[in-house]
Amino acid sequence: MAKGGVFCVEGQWHRDLNDQSSVLPTLELLQRLQAIRFIHKDVATREELAYFLDRWLLRQYADFKVGFFAMHGEPSKLCLTDRDTVELDEVADMMAARCEGKRLYFGSCSILRASDARLHDFLDATGAALICGYTRDIDWVESAAFETVALQILANGDRADAVERRMGSTAWAPLASYLGFRIVYANGRTWRPDARSRVPTQAAAV
Repeated sequence: MAKGGVFCVEGQWHRDLNDQSSVLPTLELLQRLQAIRFIHKDVATREELAYFLDRWLLRQYADFKVGFFAMHGEPSKLCLTDRDTVELDEVADMMAARCEGKRLYFGSCSILRASDARLHDFLDATGAALICGYTRDIDWVESAAFETVALQILANGDRADAVERRMGSTAWAPLASYLGFRIVYANGRTWRPDARSRVPTQAAAV
C-alpha cells in the first residue's frame, strides 16, 4: 500500500549560505523507512511560497494530504528568511477554499500561539481539516525527533485526530507538552497534551 504523502515548503533558515540546516534529512529518513512519501521545496519569498502551494493543491497531488511548513515563526507569522515574513492570513488567502481534508503542520516557533479566533478563521478560509504546531520557541533537535512521529501519523492516520490519540496516550506526550504542541480542528475543537507532563530526563540527551 502506498504510504501517505507530505508536501513540505521550507524557509531559508540562516543568513550564512554555507549553513546546511534543513528538515530534508528527517523527510528522507521517513521515506527510507517507508513511513511516508514526500515532496520538498525551498522558498525564500512569498511569491515562491504562493507558487508552490498553488502547485501542491492541484488534483494530481491530492494524495499528499499533509502540508508541512518548515520555517522560523512568530505568533500568526511565518518567517521565510531573516528579512521576509508572511502573515498566517496571507497564507490562508494563498490556499483559499482548496484544502479540503488537508492536515497542516507548522514546524515553526510559536505560530500556534495565535488566538483561537484567528486559527479558526484560517481553517474556515482554507477548508483544511486541522492545523497543528507549536506555541513556544522550540529546539531544533527536540522538534525534529517529535516530527519523525507526528508527520507519519498525520500522513497515514485514517482519523483526523490520529496524532492526538497517539501523542496523548504514549511516552511522546511529555515532549509534546514541553514543545507546546497544539492542534486546532475544523469543527472548532482544540487539543493540547496534558500540561502537567514533563520531558523525561533521558530526553535531554537527544
